[in-house]
Amino acid sequence: MVIPITVLRILRRVRRIARSLIFYSLILFLVVLFVGALIMYLIEHGKNPGFNNYFNAVWFVVETITTVGYGDIVPNTYLGKLADMVIMPVGIAVISLLTASIATELTNIAITRSMGHHMTSKGGHVIIIGDVDRALRVINVIIELMRARGKIIDILYIGSGERPPSLPTDVEFIRGDPFNTKDLLRAGVDRASTVVVLPFNDADAKAADAKVVLLIMSIRKLNSNTYIIAEVLNESDREYALRAGANSVISLGSFTTVLMANEVFNHGLSSA
Repeated sequence: MVIPITVLRILRRVRRIARSLIFYSLILFLVVLFVGALIMYLIEHGKNPGFNNYFNAVWFVVETITTVGYGDIVPNTYLGKLADMVIMPVGIAVISLLTASIATELTNIAITRSMGHHMTSKGGHVIIIGDVDRALRVINVIIELMRARGKIIDILYIGSGERPPSLPTDVEFIRGDPFNTKDLLRAGVDRASTVVVLPFNDADAKAADAKVVLLIMSIRKLNSNTYIIAEVLNESDREYALRAGANSVISLGSFTTVLMANEVFNHGLSSA
């Protein structure tokens, strides 16, 4: 049986949450809350008007273990006070554990995101893949066009190295191997609206174009609807990129040649 990628992602998140300290701390908190309230209700009910129903008992335990202590409900019996003396330190300890585990998890998430080891939650975004210098130039132009047109587009860059220092802060970074399916899925390629594939910094232009074609095939397999824009170094490789599944392929050599030829008839076109 083939399980959809989205279902697998949800199952992985559920399993991760179930194994986290936050989950166990939350369960322990609920146990202390409801069991403690039940004990207080059974002891004080009929002897204390403040515990005339179970909800009031729950309210009493909440304000007790959170150290709020409004004083609107208090135990009257010695047995109730004794039970409350046990609930208070246990509840405060559980609250402290839950707070610490949440703070730790948030810190880990921030560190993971800064290092690019997380999985993006974006959808309908633009993914940039390729050589860092080329990618930064494309990203900066996209940002300038967004400002000029008043549009907002989520941009994500995936690379195998550290986060580029000059990468804009509002651009999400995923550290991974673009040729690895799992890393592409972490970048949300299956939910991206547009993917830009740029050549890598290879000494051999043919090898660089071969990587571009391979990436196009992988991306198209994971997302049949995304719009793929690719750049190849050799005009002869443009057809291969189109056959691999790219929607638009730009060849630097052919582009500049056509631009120069049109400059003969339309002066200033290259500047535009």
